[in-house]
Amino acid sequence: MTHLSSVNLQVEETSSFGKILLLSPVKTHVLDMLAPLAELSDRLTIIRSLSALQDELDHAAPLPVCVILPWSVANPPELTEMAAYLKGYRRNQHVEVPLVIITSGNAQVPLNMKASACFSDAIPPSVLIPRLAMVRRMALRSEEARLRRRLLGTQIASETFSDIDDKPTLLLAGMGGHFALVQSLTDRKAEVIATFTADMTLEFLGQRSFEALMLDGPLWESCDTISRLRADPRFYSLPTLAYASNREDAETLYAAGATDVLVGNMADPAVYGHLMSALRAGRRQRLSNGILTASSKLLSRGQSNGLLDEQIYLDYLEMLKDSTGRRGESVFELDLLDLIGRFTAHDDSLMSRNRDAWTGTVLSIAMAVCRDEDFVANVENRGPIALLRTKKGMDQLSSRIMMMVRTTGLGN
Repeated sequence: MTHLSSVNLQVEETSSFGKILLLSPVKTHVLDMLAPLAELSDRLTIIRSLSALQDELDHAAPLPVCVILPWSVANPPELTEMAAYLKGYRRNQHVEVPLVIITSGNAQVPLNMKASACFSDAIPPSVLIPRLAMVRRMALRSEEARLRRRLLGTQIASETFSDIDDKPTLLLAGMGGHFALVQSLTDRKAEVIATFTADMTLEFLGQRSFEALMLDGPLWESCDTISRLRADPRFYSLPTLAYASNREDAETLYAAGATDVLVGNMADPAVYGHLMSALRAGRRQRLSNGILTASSKLLSRGQSNGLLDEQIYLDYLEMLKDSTGRRGESVFELDLLDLIGRFTAHDDSLMSRNRDAWTGTVLSIAMAVCRDEDFVANVENRGPIALLRTKKGMDQLSSRIMMMVRTTGLGN
């Protein structure tokens, strides 16, 4: 176990609004791997009984950042009981509770748990903890997409779903000889397309959308492909599986950026579970990305008069407060014209007389620097507004906007 202090800092950053729960009623490899982190950080909590899990998920307490479920070929009754309770609990929540499953050996992924992410237990702690931050962000994006779909409905449906096929698509890269197996395992549930080189793989990824990528080549080739893949913002979060002959190679692949690594000669049911988990995660990402992109465009345009109806804004604000409140978070509203006025030397009366021009300018700047899960719109009777889930997010967006203002000379 190395670099625990730096990993501990990542735990604190990852879990700023709640705990990471590790379900572990008995001693396991995953518990051994993460126990030192639990000692270093009060954010990582080991849950050893169903009653302790129920206490942690009490409605009066903020929801956890995520729940980690270690899963083996044979699991103790206490863990099975906790998993069943967690499954029902997550299904009945209108707010997502991210679930990470870590499998050992030939354990079959419990697909009915609908995990947010799945890893083999070869993942090192120094990789796992930062990955939890990504899992959390993907969960928030998915939740934001659901809110906006409820809010805007048919106005974004056609643009969102037009390019999403009925069956998920998996790209298998390399000549490791697993194509026939992967194709047979996913028969009728996914389309499998094969490529042979890194250049060919990246070319295919640029031509069409895939739910997941599986690397089926030697270690050096897979690491090279992952490095090139993660350097492209379009594929930074694409679920990417890889084959490894041993745990050492698996750790190298995880460190390079692989989402999940299959170690050794895993049984077909185990491989199938990891494949379907990756495809499900990729499909959720595509749907969320489509909804957020389409809704951001609509919000920036507003209705026919360029404004977003105030009631739509208030409805969204109420839904956002409800979901963030369950996590112990607050909603931060940023008045964009007020921000510009406070940080530039422009006269208030001048801004008032040229409000339309300033509104268009600040909206353009905000849309250029914000993330698509950030709510930015020109709201009727309120002006250009941004809503953020955290104060840190509000401060970051404010800094980006003011950097753009200074760079373009708008503040002079």
